[in-house]
Amino acid sequence: MKRKKKILPLVLSAILIVVILGGCGKQKIQETDKSETSQNDELASIQKAGKFIVGIEGAYPPFNYHDDDGKLVGFDVEVAQKVAQKLGVEAEFVEAPWDSLLAGVDSGRFDTVINCVGVSDERKEKYDFSTYLYASTQILVRSDDDRIKTVEDLNGKTLAGNATNVYAAWFEEVGATLVPIDTAAEAINLLLSERADFLSFNSITFQSYMNEHPETKIKAVFEVPASHEQIAIPVRKGEQRLLKEIDKALQELREDGTLAALSEQYFNKDFTVDTSAENK
Repeated sequence: MKRKKKILPLVLSAILIVVILGGCGKQKIQETDKSETSQNDELASIQKAGKFIVGIEGAYPPFNYHDDDGKLVGFDVEVAQKVAQKLGVEAEFVEAPWDSLLAGVDSGRFDTVINCVGVSDERKEKYDFSTYLYASTQILVRSDDDRIKTVEDLNGKTLAGNATNVYAAWFEEVGATLVPIDTAAEAINLLLSERADFLSFNSITFQSYMNEHPETKIKAVFEVPASHEQIAIPVRKGEQRLLKEIDKALQELREDGTLAALSEQYFNKDFTVDTSAENK
């Protein structure tokens, strides 16, 4: 009897240890699986759903706009569609005002934004980027306005732009005041009607607009210093598998000449090559 009583606690203790260790081991495996799943979730969910949800303005020609039949078209539209094809899915576009596009990525409403998004240090804190175009930022004024020729001349002047402009903080530092707008067309109207003193367009957008509207009385006076800009596709931090697949897709489109052909088609120039080093 004494021997049996002594053995029983030992057996129960052994069982308890196995249960505890087994539970810990199971919990550790579950935590590992959860971590790996969270890292892979965005790409996996896109491929499972069969669609790549892209936030887009729909009012920023030639990057994205509606043609005479109301169809959404433009450079960014075609890039998004071709990237989606490389991912093995279809592109689905959700239109929204510019200032709410990146917020849509933050909330998970969009998988990304493909809408002439410039890369900045501030944006790098929240997103990783895959670059597909290169540009510089130009200061534009009315053709008959000679008041603005240098950076110093921006002090006390008004800029028709949006609060999420890559150089918004810089414009504030040099003394310019922002007049908020929602679309590029609205910005141009404010400038031409003398309700704003200048605009800030990247070189791609300005050239494209003047190709379509050569009669417009607007001129470029100088570039924002060190404004050689990367136009890229943003994804949330941590979505490395998705970023890697987008990088791969763009590289293939670059190597087979698709990106350059689209740039020539929409902009009359190849902006897919980084020429900033040549201009230094």
